[in-house]
Amino acid sequence: MDIKGIGTDIVKVKRLKKFIDRETLLHRTFTDNEINYALKHQDPLPSLAARFAVKEAIIKILKKVTILEAKNIEVLEKGQVRLSGEALKVMEIQGIREFKVSISHEKKYALAFVIGVG
Repeated sequence: MDIKGIGTDIVKVKRLKKFIDRETLLHRTFTDNEINYALKHQDPLPSLAARFAVKEAIIKILKKVTILEAKNIEVLEKGQVRLSGEALKVMEIQGIREFKVSISHEKKYALAFVIGVG
């Protein structure tokens, strides 16, 4: 296993409230699957914040902050991710086969630690 990059991000959960309040931002940032998964919880904000942190950590690994769309990084259940569009192309160019993801969240914060491996 060859480590190609490491990324981490921390998100204040209440910061994500604007994504719930402004539906356009919600659907521009998260896939339908991510939204539906979060809405299964009594409070969807921690789940969305954790997924947002994963997306930011992956964008840091791919080093393409300005051109990648967060929606092209989908966080599945059990720490799996699926990339599409430009994010997938950059992943392949950098020789990354997969991402190892660790997510943690509590009432105020969500944290993601991601390793890109080749």
